[in-house]
Amino acid sequence: MMIVGRYVGDAAFSAVGVSGSVMNLFIAIIIGLCVGFSILYANAYGAQDYEKLRKTIYTTAVIGISITLILSIAGFIFLKDILNAIQTPDNLIHECEIYLRVIFAGMIFCLMYNLLASILQALGRTNVMLYIIVTAMFFNLFFNYFLVAVLRLEVMGAALATVLSQVISAFLCLFYILKYLPKLKIGKADMSRDRKLSVTAFQFGITSALQQSSLFFGKLMVQRAINALGSDAVMAYTADICIEQLLLAFGDSGAAAIAVFVAQNYGHNEMGRVKDGLKKGIKLMVITGVMLSVMLYFTKPWFISLLISVEKLQVTAIALSYLSIMCIFYPLSFATNSFQGFFRGIGMIQLAFGATLTQIIIRIILTYRFTDLLQLRAVAIATGIGWIAMISIQIVYFNKARRRLQV
Repeated sequence: MMIVGRYVGDAAFSAVGVSGSVMNLFIAIIIGLCVGFSILYANAYGAQDYEKLRKTIYTTAVIGISITLILSIAGFIFLKDILNAIQTPDNLIHECEIYLRVIFAGMIFCLMYNLLASILQALGRTNVMLYIIVTAMFFNLFFNYFLVAVLRLEVMGAALATVLSQVISAFLCLFYILKYLPKLKIGKADMSRDRKLSVTAFQFGITSALQQSSLFFGKLMVQRAINALGSDAVMAYTADICIEQLLLAFGDSGAAAIAVFVAQNYGHNEMGRVKDGLKKGIKLMVITGVMLSVMLYFTKPWFISLLISVEKLQVTAIALSYLSIMCIFYPLSFATNSFQGFFRGIGMIQLAFGATLTQIIIRIILTYRFTDLLQLRAVAIATGIGWIAMISIQIVYFNKARRRLQV
């Protein structure tokens, strides 16, 4: 985003921001599928049942590829309708179309990376994933600079950089699995159709995908409300979301770690470790959320300056007003993610979905009710209230699940 803003201009910066809201909705479905699949991988691995694990990998790959192809085709067909539905400013539509068509064309590589990454995470190879994602990040930065700043491909270059980095990360994951995890090599026997496994995998994947996509559908609806406020608000919110996604990525990763830890031990019937891991996970997540929020509160002008030029005082003021409020609420997101990881790990993904859906509905209603009056501050307050409602529901769900599972 820094490269696009500095070397292309404000319109391209805003266009990539708007496109990101649409792209994230589609990618959230893929990520959600793989998050649901990862619980099945972790359960099979925890039970040391490699035959079931291989069959699960094959079955989920078939489901994932089929759904991704449908998503890509739908994206191409309905792209203009989607951009019009979220009230994309006319001066941004063309660049948004260019960016998103490239993303949709390369979406299969997004699936490959997330599917293979979920396998490695389910097996506890998180250190390997760190090395792979850091490598992909550096390639992403290089491609962005080369394609955008040097070759002047503008938003197309930014989209190509994203796809190329996904290609690299996917093949690095595949290389590691083939070389160091021979027990996962799929043979003909593993490709036999197992109706029960297919149904289970589809249920886990779709429910998790609905949860993830409902979150980003809500964000897309929020983006629609912001688009109606004008170019300054769009640019400010684009910068805010870049910073926010960086901070909340720690919470998302923590949720994934808790989910895998719980799933592995739940699959091995180690309820004591499930309870102990969850308590420590929640503590670590909340402390991390508080520390990051305090850090961001005092450094937010510097972060904003990386994305918005200092001459744009009005845009900067709008962006800072949003982050000032959100820094109060970010620790709540980390707490909710802890419970989400627990529910996923024990296979109760429908509870995780219900809590997320409630939060999204509240966020959308309050955003549309108060945006005209409070601008981006309304979005921040609505998000915080949504998280409060979400964690309240999760605590009720958790107490019921704990008594039933004796955790």
